[in-house]
Amino acid sequence: MNRKEFIQTSSLGIAAFFFLGSGNLFGKAQNPLEIKSNKPTEMIDKEVVIIGSGYGGSVAALRLCEKGIPVTLLEMGLNWEKSGEKFSPMINPGHSAAWLKTKTIAPFFNLFNLDKFTGTLDRLDFEHIKVWVGRGVGGGSLVNGGMAVTPKKEYFKEIFPNLDTEKFYSHYFPLANKELKTNVASEEFLKDCHFYKFNRVGEEEAHKAGFKTVRVPNVYDFNYMEKEYKEEVPRSALAGEVIYGNNHGKNSLDKTYLKKATATGKLEILDLHQVNHISQNPDKSYTIDISVINTKGEEIQHKIINAKKLILSAGTMGSIELLLKSSAKTQLPIDENVGKEWGNNGNFMTGRNWVKAFSGGTGFKQSTIPVGGIDHWEDKEHPFFVEIAPLPMGLNVATALYLMVNKLKKFGEVKYDLKAQKLDLNWDQSHTAHMKDNAKHFLRTMNNANGGTRSHILFHNGFGADVCYHPLGGIVLGKATDQFGRLNGHQNLYVIDGSLIPGTIGVNPFVTITAIAEYCMEEIIKKDFV
Repeated sequence: MNRKEFIQTSSLGIAAFFFLGSGNLFGKAQNPLEIKSNKPTEMIDKEVVIIGSGYGGSVAALRLCEKGIPVTLLEMGLNWEKSGEKFSPMINPGHSAAWLKTKTIAPFFNLFNLDKFTGTLDRLDFEHIKVWVGRGVGGGSLVNGGMAVTPKKEYFKEIFPNLDTEKFYSHYFPLANKELKTNVASEEFLKDCHFYKFNRVGEEEAHKAGFKTVRVPNVYDFNYMEKEYKEEVPRSALAGEVIYGNNHGKNSLDKTYLKKATATGKLEILDLHQVNHISQNPDKSYTIDISVINTKGEEIQHKIINAKKLILSAGTMGSIELLLKSSAKTQLPIDENVGKEWGNNGNFMTGRNWVKAFSGGTGFKQSTIPVGGIDHWEDKEHPFFVEIAPLPMGLNVATALYLMVNKLKKFGEVKYDLKAQKLDLNWDQSHTAHMKDNAKHFLRTMNNANGGTRSHILFHNGFGADVCYHPLGGIVLGKATDQFGRLNGHQNLYVIDGSLIPGTIGVNPFVTITAIAEYCMEEIIKKDFV
């Protein structure tokens, strides 16, 4: 039975809300029961609540709804499909460009002022690293480049020795790719399309340097893109749209998993619902303290939801913060492994200037969707995977951009600083030193073969060690949880997102996150929802 009570103050309220994952303001009292809210409080009972609408949360929502189980999904960001708002291109940032910031926060060229709005892209700044995350219904699927890469089988087995590797590659990975609508661009289209000159140049120069290139699948609909190119449909990837969202063509989660879950009639999505903290009740259910906000980030309502079962899918940084902060503030029991084995997935941004400078460079017009990579993973001294990335800013600066993914040699650790009321990340140059060595080897080899310069205008002399697109780990599968995402010490609390992966997976991680979510939910539904 749901119960709704509106009151002007609540002993369970809070005076100030925080932005999940960014470590902003909280009420200062250590005991949340002592903090009062001046906003109306709605108290509700729910059977199943999912926090976060990224890959893990979307899989969980669909599989539960298919079984006829009602689900309430809480998302701190905006439901863009229902809002009427449009996503903005990189060269003309608008409302979607940043989460409650007054200036753009892209990895480079942040020259644009913004109106404060609950945009799709957020950046979490730590001393030695910046972590970019997605906000909105669909989570990170709204702001990534869509590269749907299945990891190397042997590396997956190395990272997850206790999982059934053969079943993942025969069932869970194919299932994930099918549901995500993964596809590959035709070679004929890529050969003729001037928006992919940057990729052709990147591949040619890689081959000249002795590197092997691979075609990379994507969730962007390449049939739609071919129509874009012919100007038969509105342009999106060919109009500079990507990290602030794509209006057309891209099969983000709101168009795949969440769309199917909504069609069951069992899914309730509550957007602009920021979870402040959670607490465990004597009956093993959970109380969720929520600030409902408007698009300016202002709290307009306070909610308390009691959930019999709770799934944390707030993304790596969000789920870690919720558990650590709730442990500090509400004494939520958590395993000692929470916060450990964090990593940046080996992310290291680099690039080269004056690529084919005297023969046209990489082109003024570039698609925002990458299609090519450099596979150097089997090299014993310098193993890495490189995404041949676009720079869709309307500038033919003859610049090549690369996102490297490396192995991880040293894990970081995330803690919660109760005094400062924010996350503290133990991560410095020692964690990325070998990644920089790989980047130096890669650039030196490319430059020696192709005559490019050694520096790059967008980073620190060509090296972007502080760029992280793929935070992973902190609530590792089989350590902080059991082998299926059940948080240790809890009966009804689950973690289903990238925090289950110990720091690295060797490629863009969302296909792996999706496959692991499918694997976990299959067992959880079978055993815990009978």
